[in-house]
Amino acid sequence: MTNKLNFSFLLYPILIFALLTSSCKKEPEAIPEPEPVLLSDKVIKSFVFKAGKNPVLVNDVIGEIKGDTIYAPAFSGTNISQLVPEFTFDGVKVTVNETAQTSNETANDFTKLVAYTVVAEDNSKKVYTVKFTDNGIAALYINTTNNAAINSKDIYVTGNIKIVGNFKDVLFDGKTEIKGRGNSTWGMAKKPYRIKLDKKSVILGMSENKNWVLLANYADKTLMRNELAFMLSRNSGLTFTPDSRYVEVFLNGNYQGNYLLTEQIKEGKDVVDVEQEGGYLLEQDGFADSEPVHFYTKKNMPITIKYPDEKITSSQKDYIVTHFQKFEDALFAANFADPANGYRKYFDVDSYVNYYIVNEVMGNPDMFWSTYMYKKPNDDKIYTGPVWDFDIAINNDDRLGNQVNGLMLTAAHEPKAWIRRLMEDQSFRQKIRSRWNELKAKITTLPASADMLSKKLAVSQTRNFTKWNIFNTKVYREFQLAGSYNAEVTYLKNYLNNHISWLDTKFNSSEYQ
Repeated sequence: MTNKLNFSFLLYPILIFALLTSSCKKEPEAIPEPEPVLLSDKVIKSFVFKAGKNPVLVNDVIGEIKGDTIYAPAFSGTNISQLVPEFTFDGVKVTVNETAQTSNETANDFTKLVAYTVVAEDNSKKVYTVKFTDNGIAALYINTTNNAAINSKDIYVTGNIKIVGNFKDVLFDGKTEIKGRGNSTWGMAKKPYRIKLDKKSVILGMSENKNWVLLANYADKTLMRNELAFMLSRNSGLTFTPDSRYVEVFLNGNYQGNYLLTEQIKEGKDVVDVEQEGGYLLEQDGFADSEPVHFYTKKNMPITIKYPDEKITSSQKDYIVTHFQKFEDALFAANFADPANGYRKYFDVDSYVNYYIVNEVMGNPDMFWSTYMYKKPNDDKIYTGPVWDFDIAINNDDRLGNQVNGLMLTAAHEPKAWIRRLMEDQSFRQKIRSRWNELKAKITTLPASADMLSKKLAVSQTRNFTKWNIFNTKVYREFQLAGSYNAEVTYLKNYLNNHISWLDTKFNSSEYQ
């Protein structure tokens, strides 16, 4: 009995202790749910204006995303005031001025910069600015009085010209007269024009002028042969080369195509500087018979007098006819190569060599058919230039065949009496060799210039050849039909690369030593 009591006495404290300790234990704490990780993605992945959704567009305008700017290259003259883009993005939403944007639904006015804000899950933001670009090709609007047609090369039609850049900036607005121009080109579907403003004006950064030309480049499916020739001429050292800019031409509200706006070859301070007593601007001209003031030398070389023009006096004409004959007589004299008493007395070799090299590089079949020349007052020498008319250059004349490995000296159209005689002078041939090697580094950049122009024309050429669907049509003298714009540019570049290489070998051969 005593033992049982002792055991109970010991057990009670243990039980009490157990109860006390158990009552002091805390309930386990609940583990909180993890905070959701909010994504910070906020990227516009694609941005395009579909022609199907935007009737003012001829083709889709695909935005080029560079950093936080979206460049939209579009055809100049396009109404971009109410366009609907299609876009994809990573993020929660896209807004413009706090207004939610829906792809392929929400329209905006892109005549000004439009900022698209992408909002991420974590509420961070990134802003993209959409900027339309016309690649520097402005829209030129011609509106004739009473919508009169331009159907003559002789009779001007009055009207107004407005030039708009960046889709909204009026760069020029003035009165004009306009008529057709060209010989073979006037008979083509896409017409070239001559413009005479009511006063001298600076246009698209070119020198102040009153007389301008719109070259259609219809027979040139790259649209760049004339511009490449002008670029090469400027590098060659010729005194004057027509300045030029690409434009999109609209005539009385109707799109006409991509044109090259150039200064007209004419006498004047910023052009051919002979506009004074004793100065002359002339052209060795296969079409001389159709010109009002012209003459022929004893070797039957046709010369048109461009300045003084129809107002030329008989004494002025007699003087220049006599002077050209003195040059020709000296050229065909027995001592023609004499540096002091030969043809050089009347003829500037340096300008002619520059002209010759430019035209040989370009493979211009018309380089002797049409050659501009001028004579300064109080200077007996006849100078050559500017260069002009390269529509059928660079293997674009089926009458010549493939001229990648050929000289225009032999292949180009007549008349060539003077150049044949010049080539008999060893010092003249040596001058060609020397000048070629001086210019070679610049000449070899011409294919890269073609790449640059093709990028500049990327949007414009698409619209032009949508109107003029001629890639598979022979419209004049094309030697080949490449079938697409890119193929035409490749054909041109291949010719230049191979022809320049061939000329380098030719001009450095023993024939030119």
